[in-house]
Amino acid sequence: MQRPTIKTIARETGLSIATVSKALKHSPQVRPETRAVVLDAAERVGYELNLHGVQLRTGKTYQVAAIMTAPGPKENEWEGVEYAQLLSGISWALEESPYRVSLYAVRDFEESQETISQIVSMKKADGIIISGTRADDPRIRLMQEAEFPFVTYGMSIHNAPHAYVDADNEQMIRLSVARLIERGHRRIALLNPREQFAYGVVRLESYRKALEKAGLPYDPALVAHGRLTPAFGRENVVTMSALADPPTAYICANEATALGAFSGFHARGLVHGRDAVINATDDLNVSQYFAPPITSYYLPIGEPSALLGKFILRRMEGEPPDALQTLLMPDLIERSDDRLRPER
Repeated sequence: MQRPTIKTIARETGLSIATVSKALKHSPQVRPETRAVVLDAAERVGYELNLHGVQLRTGKTYQVAAIMTAPGPKENEWEGVEYAQLLSGISWALEESPYRVSLYAVRDFEESQETISQIVSMKKADGIIISGTRADDPRIRLMQEAEFPFVTYGMSIHNAPHAYVDADNEQMIRLSVARLIERGHRRIALLNPREQFAYGVVRLESYRKALEKAGLPYDPALVAHGRLTPAFGRENVVTMSALADPPTAYICANEATALGAFSGFHARGLVHGRDAVINATDDLNVSQYFAPPITSYYLPIGEPSALLGKFILRRMEGEPPDALQTLLMPDLIERSDDRLRPER
């Protein structure tokens, strides 16, 4: 029995060989409905695309490199969303294309920069996805100077325009602070990511502006930067709650930090809703299982990760980067009124 070819699919569908070939390569010149007809026929006749031959003809690897920082063997602290969850959404987005995602797990920023340099210079992939963007990110400059297609999970601040997907951190913090102020809080703590991260810079600036708009002073003693782990949350609640004028609300940058904040409450004999409250942003919506459940801003990780996959496909097709920029606003899930009730 002869192996099915492009000609087989052309006979099966009544389309030209050129159209079938373009559809199988997911060319934007082919309409989605035509591509669906071709892919359906290819599956029906048992056609398999010879990627090796395509690679030799086009010089493409059909690989998308995902550069993700992975926890080391001695790092046992939970830090919220793991790279595997991001990778899953990206892989699903690439599923109907000839591209596959290759994970490059790195230990730190410097290793990610070295890895990107190797991929670009040796053409190990056709596109790159990175996370953990900095306010001024040298990795972005490297890829832009090489005119290499890439998308970032997280915007930058000082780099030239590039393709990115991010949560709307400015709006999220602005609304979080305004909501807590409306509920009577005047001392609001911000447990923020490390200062070099772009989203940490955006969150801090939004926090300061929200306080200023409400006529409240900015107190640096109520802001902490660090690795977003439970230990970070616990340590800062213990420290801040011992201030002469302690916070009555804590905005945690992720649920791991919020979990640690609850441990700090326990250590200091604080009661949530009586002495202070905890809010969280991002992550996996596990805060619904905290006792008590806490208010959070929730963005299912599948949404940004799927967009990262879609954007890198479009970027590799030549779409300009400034057309591939999206801020996603997480949903506010109010599980607590967050007004202090001393009678509790």
